[in-house]
Amino acid sequence: MENEKMNILITNWLSLTQIQMSIANKLEAVLQDKHQLSLKEFYLLLFLFEAPDKKLKLQQLEDMVGLSQSAISRLVSRFEAKGCGALKRDICQDDRRAVYTSLTDIGEEKLDKALVTFKTVLAKEFSGEEFQSLLQKLIYQNSK
Repeated sequence: MENEKMNILITNWLSLTQIQMSIANKLEAVLQDKHQLSLKEFYLLLFLFEAPDKKLKLQQLEDMVGLSQSAISRLVSRFEAKGCGALKRDICQDDRRAVYTSLTDIGEEKLDKALVTFKTVLAKEFSGEEFQSLLQKLIYQNSK
């Protein structure tokens, strides 16, 4: 009996991660196609938008975006290299070793457009049969 419950938990976890990866891949493809943004770049813009003064230290962004220090630095550098003016880097006045990344007005505009696409894809995926079927299955199995 205990083994069966453990198998159900593992199956549920694998199903959830499969759905999450599938939706993330769709988001990535649509954001790339319509806005020339990767999903990580979108998250970067979103987290900066939500931050006080629309700026964060690179170390803070690491945890939020889910990348290592070098990977977040490369992400910001690649984003800046696009030359679209969405981000700006500044040295922290309190700690000269720290670097802030801030969202510019151009970046906010880019995020606003991408956010419409992001929400549209999520709404479609969450209302889709595959997602609803999985959700019902999880609810049923966890109510036993």
